[in-house]
Amino acid sequence: MFHVGVAAVAVSIGILGAPAPGVAWADSTESTTSVATPGASGSGAGSADNGSAGPTDRAGRVVGPLDFPKRFTTRRAEKVDERPADLSASVKGALDRAKDRWMRPVRDTDISDSKADRIGQTAALSPQTADGQMPEQAPPIDPAPEVPVIPEPVVVEPDPAAKQGSAPETLTVRDKLALKHPLAPFVRTARQELSAVVATLTPPSGLPADAAPNAQTPPVRPSGTVPTEALAPLAALVSTTTVDTTPTPPQPLSPVAKLLELPGRIVNAVLEALDFTSSANSPTLPIGLGPINDLIFGAFREIERLLGLWETPPPQPAVPTMVYDGPTDRLTPTVAQFLNASTAAYVLGSTPGDLKPFVVNGRQMSRTNILTGMVGKAWVTPEGQVIIAYQGTTGGTHLLFNPLIAIPQLIADLQVVFTGTTPWAFYDAHDFAEEVLAEAALQGYSEDDVFVTGHSLGGWEAQYVAQQTGLAGIGFEAPGINTTVDGNGADSMFVNIGTYGSSAPYMATDLPGLQPFMPPFVPGGPNPGDGGSKPHYGPIVMVGDPAAMTPLYNASALWGKSLTGSVIFMVDYLMNFFQYHLPGIQAYHLDVTPDPGVVPFLGTARGPVHAGYGKLTIPELLATASDDGILFAP
Repeated sequence: MFHVGVAAVAVSIGILGAPAPGVAWADSTESTTSVATPGASGSGAGSADNGSAGPTDRAGRVVGPLDFPKRFTTRRAEKVDERPADLSASVKGALDRAKDRWMRPVRDTDISDSKADRIGQTAALSPQTADGQMPEQAPPIDPAPEVPVIPEPVVVEPDPAAKQGSAPETLTVRDKLALKHPLAPFVRTARQELSAVVATLTPPSGLPADAAPNAQTPPVRPSGTVPTEALAPLAALVSTTTVDTTPTPPQPLSPVAKLLELPGRIVNAVLEALDFTSSANSPTLPIGLGPINDLIFGAFREIERLLGLWETPPPQPAVPTMVYDGPTDRLTPTVAQFLNASTAAYVLGSTPGDLKPFVVNGRQMSRTNILTGMVGKAWVTPEGQVIIAYQGTTGGTHLLFNPLIAIPQLIADLQVVFTGTTPWAFYDAHDFAEEVLAEAALQGYSEDDVFVTGHSLGGWEAQYVAQQTGLAGIGFEAPGINTTVDGNGADSMFVNIGTYGSSAPYMATDLPGLQPFMPPFVPGGPNPGDGGSKPHYGPIVMVGDPAAMTPLYNASALWGKSLTGSVIFMVDYLMNFFQYHLPGIQAYHLDVTPDPGVVPFLGTARGPVHAGYGKLTIPELLATASDDGILFAP
């Protein structure tokens, strides 16, 4: 109601205050369309003191014709008859001045847009003729200047015959994946965005030479383009724009961020004292849980022997090896840095080795999604590279603060193993990587200086992110994934490291051993489709003792034969999982001092040690594993 009242008041003020040219009120006995013409004696219609000049209003003003509704005209006419017969000189003078004011020519600026149509239709706006009569039709009002109409752009279609000789269109692996699973685009730098704008605005070349416009035909440009001369300032800006590629040194955490991390660090200090976690310099208890661990797994080995699981296993298909002869001079983080970053994802309040947090706005860039189970953190190496580390199943000692995260992580594990779909945790991991890429670009890091890693479920997520983005990295103890591409990244800089005896990397179709529990084995290779339905992405490096797979080979042959056989397989699967799967076992075989470590006493750290592997970069790892015969095709 308040808005309605305001509108009514505004309309009333507009009607009373608008300049009104001479208006004649029709006599009550005439129709609403009849008008009274002013008299022509002496001074004519413009005279102020001539009573015969024509009808006047109540104030004595001479008015001109205007059509109004009949009810309004009749009421006003009755009031005009009641005006006084004679007026004093002073009043008549005031009326004369008022008449001059009201009878002046109406200017365009005095007419509001809302009244233009009504005023333009009245004859009062037109000058009178010589005999005092109004012209039959008011002269037309000059229209607004015409706005030039730009012709609709015409897209020049290329000659179909020209396409026949062109090369077939090729799609990259990332393009094909984007068609299947649309993903958030990588946030580009200002220079890249500007270059993209110029590329889209530049008129296409290859138009016929005789396509020049003539004087009668306006120039035609393809839709969405602008004149070349308009691009000159923008092109100059792009050519002179430089992007600082020197990474910004890692920033310190803000006091608030340090305070938020303090509880975790206190808890981790207590766990180190109890030997549940470790660091490079942490002391160990004189009497730890290691002997109990060895006793449990030693006893289990004897049970396996009693069940015949250490007998000569059935013949297994040969896994094709790879030969790496590429360059080894690309600077990447080392195997030790990747492994420590992966392990730190399990250790609450820890820092991986000599790495520092990748800080944005005073806080380490990280993400924890309780619904999907994805947990990721970004670190910076002393060499100026960013490592994105994803957390594995259960979260390790993080369970003390966030025990519910284990539920969606276990669901994600089961979804990948028993279905052909991709869990939301993988998509969430990809989104987090894109955010890190964008922030890293703002701090001067190139995309080649960003890497991914993770252990177990974290290695799964790292695989998927590497497949979707092309990022390099290392995944530890990860099974195969359900999204496949041509070649499965055999020529990529992402490497999977698995351990003989661990059941996790064998939950794939490019490594034999867990069939028929897993889908059939399909050897990896250069042909599309190789690797089966659940292959790894990227080359596979196997460490440890190959003989450790013997119990799993024999136990998997019992799966599905009987209830007892299936139970034996599942128990052996789980015991070998805990014996060889944890990061401390990979650290032992890769010649890495764990920093940090989680439950360092758990597992069996025996067998061959690949000396010097911990110091290798990704290309050096590929070359060395190729020479050692432990590099396999996905």
